[in-house]
Amino acid sequence: MRKWDFTMAIVNQGKWYRFKPASCQGHRSTRSSCGFTLVEVAISILIIMVLATGAMGYQYHSTRDVKLSEVQATASRLSMLLLEGWKGTEGADDFDPVSVFGSEITIETSTIGPDVAQNKWGWDFDLLDRYVVEMNETVYYVTLSWNDAFFFEPKVLNCVVTWRNDYMQGQLEGDEPVVQYSAYFVNY
Repeated sequence: MRKWDFTMAIVNQGKWYRFKPASCQGHRSTRSSCGFTLVEVAISILIIMVLATGAMGYQYHSTRDVKLSEVQATASRLSMLLLEGWKGTEGADDFDPVSVFGSEITIETSTIGPDVAQNKWGWDFDLLDRYVVEMNETVYYVTLSWNDAFFFEPKVLNCVVTWRNDYMQGQLEGDEPVVQYSAYFVNY
């Protein structure tokens, strides 16, 4: 019996039994046809590692994108909530969202916030105030402003919401994402 003719041999009551893998049965086997070489195993492991790394990268980016979309949706809902509350006070120039929504959301006045919006002629809106709101482990900075009604145009109420890229509290750098909504109030 030659050494390369079998993969495994078992001795039972003095008899030798030879077992060959399914790929080796039916033909004369050689060392290269009855198993994997170290190079083949290393290449297989390398391919599996590349695929696993790609899958982990995909998972990281999809998780990050889900967080960003949740933050954007919350910023949009916050903006609409503040504008609808302001419209409910008939667009009052002394609207205070802290007293209106303070028991429902974490909101405080702030010195930090996005820039005041501009009207269609390029003039700045009148600043109502700046606020900081914390929701879902994210800190939002809000600027409320308005533009008085002219002749046949309605009063424009504007809300600009932004947040830092790390979702924490701190100074704004100017490259943060922004959500901006306007609502109109007509008093006939």
